[in-house]
Amino acid sequence: MNLINFYFDNISDEEYHYRFYETIEKLEKDRHYSFEVNDIDDATIKFKELCQPDVIYSDTDLICKFYLVTYYLHKNGYFIKEFPNILSNPPESLYEFAYVDIRNRLSSQGKSDNGIVRYKVRRDFVANLNFESKSNFIDVPDSINEMFIEISTRGSSFNDMSIDEKLKEIDNLIEHMLKKGDKFISLDYSSVCFNYLDNDIVKNYRKKLQCFRHATEDSIKERSSFSVEQKNFLIDFGITIIKAIYVLKNQMNNL
Repeated sequence: MNLINFYFDNISDEEYHYRFYETIEKLEKDRHYSFEVNDIDDATIKFKELCQPDVIYSDTDLICKFYLVTYYLHKNGYFIKEFPNILSNPPESLYEFAYVDIRNRLSSQGKSDNGIVRYKVRRDFVANLNFESKSNFIDVPDSINEMFIEISTRGSSFNDMSIDEKLKEIDNLIEHMLKKGDKFISLDYSSVCFNYLDNDIVKNYRKKLQCFRHATEDSIKERSSFSVEQKNFLIDFGITIIKAIYVLKNQMNNL
């Protein structure tokens, strides 16, 4: 697969990666440029090679390869677990990600030596970046993901949970956000959700998820009756509810 051809065959002016069009086009015309990968696995290897600490980040060829391989992986539905947005929204500078972002991440993890992040540490980190398919990924804001980690009995982030576990923890988080003492607060969902969401809808949604919170024979039987498509819909809808509650509670706190 020539990623130059893949880019020009698929790119549209509405896509984020279109901003790199002129740079890629000029390089291809000037140098009859080609960037070949065999498959997804080979593309992830090429990506990691581009982000190693001994790379010359200002090299125009390498910068274009960075644009092309991020587009290819993004277009095929992949993301990097440690940096979920880098494939869909890469910076124009390879240096910004491969040096600044990676170095800052490692420093925040306490892996610097008197402020210096050693080459070996960066090499090992890049070599172990996790590429995953978006078929199992849901874009959850960091602030909400932190709440999931807090209430999870195993301290898990949302996208590391199984389908049934996601539904269980969505129900738990909605309760955590709405319960005040022994009662549940009511919110004016119409102010942000028009008439698509209200207190009764949220109550009925939570009731439907109760079977995911219990391990009784009846509960197990009930949740096994849901199809994968139904569970995925309930997950998507639950995250929408949580986002609405989060916004409305913040508004209340700022009054």
